[in-house]
Amino acid sequence: MFTRHTIPSLNPPAPRQVMCHPATAGDAKDCFLFLDGELYTERVKAAMILNEAQTAGLLPSVACVFLPNESTAGRHADYTCNEAFASFVAEEVPRWIEREIAPFERIFLCGLSLSALQSVFTALRHPCGFAGVLAQSPSAWWEDEWLVKALPAMPASPQRIWMSVGTLELQTNVSHPPTPLVQKASQLDSVRRLSAMLRTNGHDIHLHEYNGGHDAACWAAELTESLAWLMRS
Repeated sequence: MFTRHTIPSLNPPAPRQVMCHPATAGDAKDCFLFLDGELYTERVKAAMILNEAQTAGLLPSVACVFLPNESTAGRHADYTCNEAFASFVAEEVPRWIEREIAPFERIFLCGLSLSALQSVFTALRHPCGFAGVLAQSPSAWWEDEWLVKALPAMPASPQRIWMSVGTLELQTNVSHPPTPLVQKASQLDSVRRLSAMLRTNGHDIHLHEYNGGHDAACWAAELTESLAWLMRS
């Protein structure tokens, strides 16, 4: 069961809608913040998976906050290593969660595809903001793998990141409308390079290469295991 709320903000200019899903039982110490909120709720079925995992004792009691997108074009703007959106997610959203939902001991940031790229970028730019990051098939190819090249200048504080990619994510030279996003490198190769560079820079990276493509079913299949790994930090 979701409750819907509005986070007022000057950064980004418009208020943002969120959907909150409570823990299945008791007081939760941890909260997962999912970017691409509508994809995680409608396609990955994250809330259902987490309910089942908690009931089965595979995960402790956790709360979830889902941040949907306003539009496809807006999604591209928000999730392409956007400094303003990173500040909003790392600073304003946690303050709102503590004020309006509950004070949690830890908040984890989750994303898929472009929002996974933004999740990694946000954690790197705000190293004290999150206890860990789930980055499912991150679009590390963006801007000729800009994030890989920018890593040496990022804060040195180590981050704990579960990163995954499908062995069938092999497409190259692909356009991603409605904005002029062009993917030159494959998802598989670019994620491998990003994970290697993150390790070189001292971050705790678990790279999961699954047998599949850029597919919500694959992201759903690893969700419980990935979140359990993050929570063991």
